[in-house]
Amino acid sequence: MADIRAMRCLLFALLLPSLAEAQLITPDLLSVLPVQLNETSGLVVIDGAVWTVLDSGNPPAVLQVDPLNGTVTRTVQLIGASNFDYEDITADANWVYIGDFGNNSGSRTDLRIYRFPRSALEDVGIVSVQVEVIAFSFADQTDFTPAFNGTNFDCEAFVAMDDSLFLFTKRWIDETTRLYALPAAPGTHVASVRGDHDTDGLITAASWDGAGRLVLLGHEDDPGQPFIIHFNAVQGHDFFGQPGIRREVDLFDHQTEGIAWLTPDDWILSNELANGFPAALWSIDVMSTRIASPSGDRIRAYPIPASDRISFIGPHGTMRVELHDASGRIVLGSHEIIDGQVDVCDLAAGRYVARIACLGSEFRLPVVIAR
Repeated sequence: MADIRAMRCLLFALLLPSLAEAQLITPDLLSVLPVQLNETSGLVVIDGAVWTVLDSGNPPAVLQVDPLNGTVTRTVQLIGASNFDYEDITADANWVYIGDFGNNSGSRTDLRIYRFPRSALEDVGIVSVQVEVIAFSFADQTDFTPAFNGTNFDCEAFVAMDDSLFLFTKRWIDETTRLYALPAAPGTHVASVRGDHDTDGLITAASWDGAGRLVLLGHEDDPGQPFIIHFNAVQGHDFFGQPGIRREVDLFDHQTEGIAWLTPDDWILSNELANGFPAALWSIDVMSTRIASPSGDRIRAYPIPASDRISFIGPHGTMRVELHDASGRIVLGSHEIIDGQVDVCDLAAGRYVARIACLGSEFRLPVVIAR
């Protein structure tokens, strides 16, 4: 029986990408954005607040947006920054980073990323902040001859992890993405090549959940059909160690520009004003990229919130469980449990993500601890 179940799980895992890609995701409209945000170009969620940056020609600033009505609730000006072509915004536990690396013609020699303390957005009294500059070039670019929408060195997506920044390029020529890495510190750096992924389209945004999950946003043609690619079990910095699950999004001809983890279970997605469609915010259920196991195996956590112990119920058998905090740090190392219970007495109150391996599958569940 165990061998039969293992074969079924293996077969399902092999079929999962093709089954998922055949299904269109229909996002939920959160709000239509005001004219001020027509050129929204990237999203990040910090302590539950949604922030965006605007494309080239707009002021150097970050803007907080109420996702339910689209109003701008706060603006923080960036001192020492200009806005040549902001394309994405991301953050780690200490810093916020803004990618001024839009490069549609492939001719820029002034690619840069601005960073400033995360506390500037957490403190509601701050209206401006001094930035630091991370200047960089691509290690494999030697030709800077302008070729509008005809370069492999455009970039609109990146994430921060550990002490590094990871860039996912928008390759107009071959419609793949190339992964680059560079230090997340001020100075002048060369972004080194880390890998390639066949996206069959142009990547416009990326987001990292801090607990092993990466999502890329992109579109076919210009803009054509939007899609997302979800990598849900990243090991270390090996973002392309798995094929990912690619799903088309039911927003044809919308110019999708930003994506971020709104909650552990939902993405927030943006499109700018283009092709007759107003700028808007949308939500997507993360689980819409997954298909339920044919055996019906699911895992649930209770109670929510928990105090001293968390119980996991679902398939019978041994589980391996580890807990991550909001920044992605492992706070409870991987260990086997048989009775489905984990002792969390020593953990502080807050939100966590449980990563569970069982029956050859991996599950991720939000966990809340209250005292």
